[in-house]
Amino acid sequence: MVQRILLCLMAALFLQGCSLSAKKVEMVDAKVAANQEKGLRCLPRELDRCAANSPVLEFGTAAAGAGEHHLTLIEFGEDALKIRVHLIRAARRNIELQNFILRGDDSGELILNELLDAARRGVKVRLLLDQMFSFSDVEYLVLLTMAHKNFEIRFYNPSFYKAKMAKHDWISGMACCFRRVNQRMHNKLLAVDDNVGLIGGRNIADRYFDFDTNYEFKDRDVLVYGSSVPEMRESFDWFWESPKTIPVQHLRDVAAELLNGNPTELGEFDPAPRMMPLLERIKDPQHIHALFVEPAYLVDRLEYFSDRPRKQSFPEDAPKRDLTRELYDILISARQSVVIQSPYMVLSKRAREVFTRLRERNPDIELVFSTNSLASTDADTVYANTHRHKKRYVDKLGFQMYEFKPFPLDAPDFFPRWPELIEEKKNGVTSKSVVSGDNSTIPMPAPRTGLHSKSFVVDGRVAMIGSHNFDPRSEGFNTENGLIVWDITFAQTVEGLIRRDTEPQNSWIVAVKPDKEQEKTAMAGVSKTGPEFKPWSYGATSVYELAPGQQPVTTDSPEFYQNYYAVGSFPEVIRTRRQVTVLFLSSFFFFLEPIL
Repeated sequence: MVQRILLCLMAALFLQGCSLSAKKVEMVDAKVAANQEKGLRCLPRELDRCAANSPVLEFGTAAAGAGEHHLTLIEFGEDALKIRVHLIRAARRNIELQNFILRGDDSGELILNELLDAARRGVKVRLLLDQMFSFSDVEYLVLLTMAHKNFEIRFYNPSFYKAKMAKHDWISGMACCFRRVNQRMHNKLLAVDDNVGLIGGRNIADRYFDFDTNYEFKDRDVLVYGSSVPEMRESFDWFWESPKTIPVQHLRDVAAELLNGNPTELGEFDPAPRMMPLLERIKDPQHIHALFVEPAYLVDRLEYFSDRPRKQSFPEDAPKRDLTRELYDILISARQSVVIQSPYMVLSKRAREVFTRLRERNPDIELVFSTNSLASTDADTVYANTHRHKKRYVDKLGFQMYEFKPFPLDAPDFFPRWPELIEEKKNGVTSKSVVSGDNSTIPMPAPRTGLHSKSFVVDGRVAMIGSHNFDPRSEGFNTENGLIVWDITFAQTVEGLIRRDTEPQNSWIVAVKPDKEQEKTAMAGVSKTGPEFKPWSYGATSVYELAPGQQPVTTDSPEFYQNYYAVGSFPEVIRTRRQVTVLFLSSFFFFLEPIL
């Protein structure tokens, strides 16, 4: 025991004191300054920086000048990639890109090279990534650092001051300094020229943009025009200047490679051939106008929110904000309905109290939660917690709980590249950076799909879109950002999109088994003072499918069990490993709930 404590203390001291020395920092910065590219592909007197013609930025400028708020919903992954590339090409002054994940696949390499091209035109580009799950190729990071003086890249909260973590690094970090290592920057933001901002749930990887033939995320962004964009850039600055944010050239492994190697240049970049149709389309201003300007909503009121770095760290003169409390205050104001979509249904004690109060105050309130099934999720460990509490969610709190199918019938509408994805999969096309190749579902010619959007709508009048998952991680560990919109038309549009995901062809519904009603009474007297080990509750619910020819009804309808039939707890999961893992974790590792 003493030896273990000493090891942890040594690891803690190493974690705190392994940054570069001042002398090494000076050497690194000197070499970078001497070898960075400084020339511009656009003459300084050309104030437009040779930027692409952009109806989007023009619209943003007009909205800011008029003091108006305009928003465009972006549902399709391919459109989400189009607007990112377009905005980068259209930028004239500055680009701020903040994200939790950036993978080194076709989409990630495209975005990185578009950013570099903007820097070479004279645009100030700042890229801020969380270190834990983003690409960690040390040699590539050195090349990016040297690429151009206008391009800067920093990592948030890098453990052991390294870009690439070995397995023993993770173990040491978790053992000695769990809370520090576990606190991540989950924000997603793109701000261009202080006129247009983009926020939502998407990370940067093929599976967020309809280019992954193995697994696709259904996600949601919102494009923001007008006077609130400078607030987004300000929140970016909080993180950029935070002590927890480190320039990549100051990371120990990157610095060692940089100091010991000979300066080289990035080679010419050729986009993947399957990206070419997209890149051709975005050259057409009319196409961009039709996709992103014409559908824009004019809204009277919106609020951008963002945590500070280190979650609860504020300057003395800054007002302290509990962003989760602000979101819950909106939820608690509900009178008719709350419709939520999140990839992970892990309600904290705080959230359960909110929904308990709502249910007690208004027994007839409609509570809808759209989330992933085991077959569609990308996180089995998180789903284990969801599975553990299904009975509480659907029975005690009264949620209509819908689990997304891995192969929804409306997939061709949700993913416009669906035919291309099927053809690419048939021809063996795969992403360069595959996160998980184990689908454990019925083999299909199309990719498996899952939900990744984080949104809610209250009474069809106020909507939230952002990075917040409404779970303990978002409350207490990760930093988050998003947008709250008070507008009936906008809110009802978002609600309609979520409700379509819950329709029988796209989702199953969770309900208490009819023979468990008597069991509820029988178990009422069981002591609840010990740990919540409740294996009997796992069989209390089932996932249900609408029977052919029947009409959809809610689980509290007298006709529910006539119209639906049970398909088990884990429909379409054909390998027992995932099922056993979920049952094992939910039974014996329930104490991990706050960090899942």
